[in-house]
Amino acid sequence: MQAVIGAEAGGGVVPAASPVVPPLVSVLMTTWNGAEFIGASVASILAQSFSEFELIVVDDGSTDATAQVLAGIGDRRLRVLHQAVNGGVVAARNAGFAAARGQYLAVLDHDDLSHPERLARQMAYLDAHPGVVLVATEVEIEAAGRRRAPDHVVGGEPALMRWLLHVDNPLTWSSVMFRADAVRGLGAFVRPEFELADDFDLYHRLLRVGEIARLEQVLTVYRWHARNTTYGREGALNANAVKVLEAAYGPLLGEDAQDAATLVIRHLSDRKPARDAATLGRLGGYLTRLLEGFCALHEIDARQRAALVHATGMIWWRCVRAAGRAGAPPLLACYGLCADLAAAHRPSAFDRVASALVGSVRQMGGRRRR
Repeated sequence: MQAVIGAEAGGGVVPAASPVVPPLVSVLMTTWNGAEFIGASVASILAQSFSEFELIVVDDGSTDATAQVLAGIGDRRLRVLHQAVNGGVVAARNAGFAAARGQYLAVLDHDDLSHPERLARQMAYLDAHPGVVLVATEVEIEAAGRRRAPDHVVGGEPALMRWLLHVDNPLTWSSVMFRADAVRGLGAFVRPEFELADDFDLYHRLLRVGEIARLEQVLTVYRWHARNTTYGREGALNANAVKVLEAAYGPLLGEDAQDAATLVIRHLSDRKPARDAATLGRLGGYLTRLLEGFCALHEIDARQRAALVHATGMIWWRCVRAAGRAGAPPLLACYGLCADLAAAHRPSAFDRVASALVGSVRQMGGRRRR
């Protein structure tokens, strides 16, 4: 059971009134015991330069002061759906999507922040690019009061995003806006069998009907802390992400799809260092085959291919560097196993030397502990 309320200026709570003309944008936020963060997150949406939106907050059975925080926000654009019991993030997201009336739907988690121009810039991009069904923004990561850039390949054109979604998840959920009708055409918003990787599954399903892009401007702040939904649940997240990639790899790798997906999620997406040359060799081989098959399947032109090879070379070096720095400096030599990727991205001499030194120090530390 759920109840819908609207917050009126002055703090009184009245039944939400539906306007004659639906808003252009619905912003979806789900929360569970988010009283510590949700006030600032909601404020960042209510402060947008574009104002024709509704903000739908699904309170998924919170037992803290979340309901009171929301009740104290005096803005008619806020709609709160109170779930009687906690049903999980997928059920909450689906409840919010079912209530959304906008042509476009943006999402923001209850602990993240949007810059004031976010909605306006994403709407303008989608209006100018009818073949794009979802656009994200670049983000900053905030942890322990400090902000930093994410460790991912920069750029956001559709061909690059389509490829990166085959070797990582380059999109931050709190930064995306998509065409609501495109999602309705899929028959489901987010699916419970992919919970924690349900966003990743949605992106791949949307690639069947249109393109995905990412604005290069930083318009979202992702706040990382120990109460994030995925914190401590990496195993379940990765298992469901593997299922997504295994399906995507089937046409490209055949019976090797599951093994490739497992390695990619573990070492490229989750950033876990490989421990031996054989594992790096398998992963490098899969990466090369995937890139070649992807370019052929999607008729990637020469300019786009050069950009994808360069980006993949950066990803490959990041993977090899992590292995070397984890205490196995000889593994840095594995970078040359993928000759085309190594030629397309040449890490600096400083990076190579520093990685070898870090790996050697950790290797010696490991020997002492034994």
